[in-house]
Amino acid sequence: MFFAEPEIFEVFDIKFKAGDPSRGISNANCAFVSEAYSKKYFGELDPLGRTITVDKEMSFVITGIFRDIPGNSHFKFDILLSWPNLITHYGPDIESSWGDTGFYTYFILKSTADNEEFEEKLKLLVERDFGEDLKIYKLTCELKVQPLTDIHLKSHYMQELEVNGNINTVIFLNIIAFFILIIAWINYINITTSISLTRATEVGIGKVSGASRGELIGQFFVETFLVNLAAFITSLILILLLLPLFINLTGISSDYILWKKDWFWLIFLVLFFSSVFLSGIYPAFVFSSIKTSEVLKGKYVHSRGGIIVRKALVLFQLVIAISLITCTVVVSKQLKFLQNQDKGIIISDILAVRAPRIRDASFGSKLITFKEELIKNQIITKFSVGTEVPGRQILWDAGGIFRVGSDQSKNYQIIGIDYDYLGLLEAKIIAGRNFDRSFSSDSASIILNEKATKWMDFESPEEAVNQMVNYWDKIYTIVGVVNNYCQQSPKEAYEPNIYRFMPHGRDIRGFFMMKTFSGSENSILSLVGEKYEEFFPDNPFDYFFLEDYYEQQYRNEKLLGTVFAAFALLSIIITCLGIFGLTSYLMLQKTKEISIRRVAGSNLSEILLLFSRDFIWINSVAFIIAVPLCYYWLSGWLKTFESKMDLTVWNFILPLVITLFLTLLTIGLIVIKIASVNPADNLRSE
Repeated sequence: MFFAEPEIFEVFDIKFKAGDPSRGISNANCAFVSEAYSKKYFGELDPLGRTITVDKEMSFVITGIFRDIPGNSHFKFDILLSWPNLITHYGPDIESSWGDTGFYTYFILKSTADNEEFEEKLKLLVERDFGEDLKIYKLTCELKVQPLTDIHLKSHYMQELEVNGNINTVIFLNIIAFFILIIAWINYINITTSISLTRATEVGIGKVSGASRGELIGQFFVETFLVNLAAFITSLILILLLLPLFINLTGISSDYILWKKDWFWLIFLVLFFSSVFLSGIYPAFVFSSIKTSEVLKGKYVHSRGGIIVRKALVLFQLVIAISLITCTVVVSKQLKFLQNQDKGIIISDILAVRAPRIRDASFGSKLITFKEELIKNQIITKFSVGTEVPGRQILWDAGGIFRVGSDQSKNYQIIGIDYDYLGLLEAKIIAGRNFDRSFSSDSASIILNEKATKWMDFESPEEAVNQMVNYWDKIYTIVGVVNNYCQQSPKEAYEPNIYRFMPHGRDIRGFFMMKTFSGSENSILSLVGEKYEEFFPDNPFDYFFLEDYYEQQYRNEKLLGTVFAAFALLSIIITCLGIFGLTSYLMLQKTKEISIRRVAGSNLSEILLLFSRDFIWINSVAFIIAVPLCYYWLSGWLKTFESKMDLTVWNFILPLVITLFLTLLTIGLIVIKIASVNPADNLRSE
C-alpha cells in the first residue's frame, strides 16, 4: 500500500479495469485497488464507491481498479491512496522537509538527456535548498539516478523495496549454461566422428556412385538437423514437465510463462541453428574427406590428428566438469560456514509477532498485561519489544548525529528497544550497562554497538560510556556499548547501530519477541494467538519464528549452490558419455590387442592401467587448467562476503578425485566388457 501522486499513472503503464486514472487519487479520500484486492475483500461485488479504512483512522472511497502488478515488477502494490491524505495525516512539512526520506521517486527523462549531467543539476538543487542544513548537521547528501530496469539486478542501496538479485550471478549462470551446451556439442562431435570407421564403406560407395563432396556434407548436415530437431522437441516437452520444479527452485512467479516471451523463442531458435551448424560442421567435413581408395582397400583408419582433436575436446569437457564441481563444493561450504558462524546473538526458539497497528490510549498498559499473561504460562520465558528484529536490514536510519565536540556527523541505523530486548537475544554488553528500570533517565540515554563507537572516534567502548551525543539537537548520554552482532547475516558488514529506549516501539511500527521452550510450537502459537486477539482485537496475528526468518537471507546462496550442483551433475553425465563414446571407439580398434594380451598372460588390472593412462593424463591437464580459473572466480566471489571461508588445496583436490574416479569407472566398464569375451572369438579371423 502506497500513497502516490497522480502522475504515477503517467510514469508507469498501469492497466485499468475500471475508474479514471486522470482523476482518481488526485482527489482526497480516494483509493485505487488491484483486482486481487477487490476479489479478496469484495468477492464478485463491484467495489467502486465502497469505503475502506486504514488503521481505523483514515477512510477512502474506491474510485478505480487496476490490473494486478506483474510478478516480475521491482515493486508491487495492491492499494494506491490519495496523495492529499498523506499531507493531511503527516502534516505539510512531509513534502518540503529534506529529512523525510521514506519516498521512492520516479521520473521520465527525455531521450536526449544524460544521467550524469542530470545528477550534476541535482547537486545544485541540494546545495540551494538543503545546503545550510547540511552544514549545521555536518552532513553530505547525494541524489543518484538509475534506470528502472537496473534496480533488481544492479542496485544495492539501503531500503530497497524488495530483495534484489545480482547481475554477476545471472551472467555467470548464463556462461555455465552455455558451456554445458558446448560439452554436449563436443559429445556429438566426438561420438559421430568416432563411428566414422563403421561408416567409411558407406561414404566410399557413395563417392564411387558419383556423390560429390558437397552432397555428402549436405547428407550429414541433414542427419545433424534431424538429431537436433528431436532434441529441440524433447527439450520443449521437458520444459513443460519440469516447469513446476524450476519455479520451486528459482522462486520466480508461476504466472511468468517463458514461452509467451519473444526472447524465449528467439534464443531457442538461435541455439537450435547454432547447434546444427557447430555440431555438424566438423563431422561432415571428416566424413566427406574419407579417401575412397583407402576404404575399398580396407586400409581406412583414423588419423593421429583426429584422435588428438577428440582427446582435446574431452579435455575441454573435463575442465568444465572439474570447475563446476569445485564451485559447487566451495559454494556449499561457504553457505555452511556462514550458517555456523557466531552471530553474536542467540535466535533459536524466538517467536516474533508484528506489533498491532490499531491501538487506543490504553495500549501501554495493555502491553504490560499482555506480557505478564504470557510469561505466567511458563512456555514463554522472556518478552521484549523492538522496532526491528534480526534477519533484515534496519529500516530506520538517521544522519545529523555526532559526538558532542566533534565536527563530523555520520549516518547511523537506529533501533528502538525496551529493557529486555538485548537480554532476550543474549547480546553482550561489553561496556557500561543495559537500559535498566532503576534509572528514570534512560529516555535520554542511548546504547551504541562497537561499530558506532568507532564511527564516533572513541578509542575504546569503555571510553564511550557516559559521553554525550547530539541527536538532532537533543543531547543523549551513552550508557552502554553492545557487541557487534549480525543484524542481517555474517555475509554483511557490521553497521553502526544506535539503540534508543522505546518500550512501546516507534509509532505503530515494531515487533514483539518471545523466548519460548523448544518443541512446543503449536501450544505457543495457540496461546499467543488467543491472547493477542484478546488484547489487540482487529489486528492480524502476523508471526514468524526468528530462526526461519533469519535463514531467508541465505536464499540466494542456497539457490546458487543448488544450480551449481545441478549443472555439475549434468556436466559430469555428459562428460562421462563423451568418455564412454571415445573409449568405446578406441577399444573397438584395440579389441584384438586386448585379446592377444589376455592370451599372453596380462591380467585385467594391467590392461585397465594400460588403456587408462591417456585419460589419467587428460584429467591431470584439465585439473591444471581448471584450478587457476576456479581460484580466480571463487576468490572474487568470496570477497563479496564479510565473513568467508579460506580456500584450501582440498577444495580443489576433491573435484579431481571425483572426475578421475568416474573416468576410470567408465573406462573400466568398457575394458571389462571387452576383456571378458573369449579371446578365441576376437582372434578367429587372424
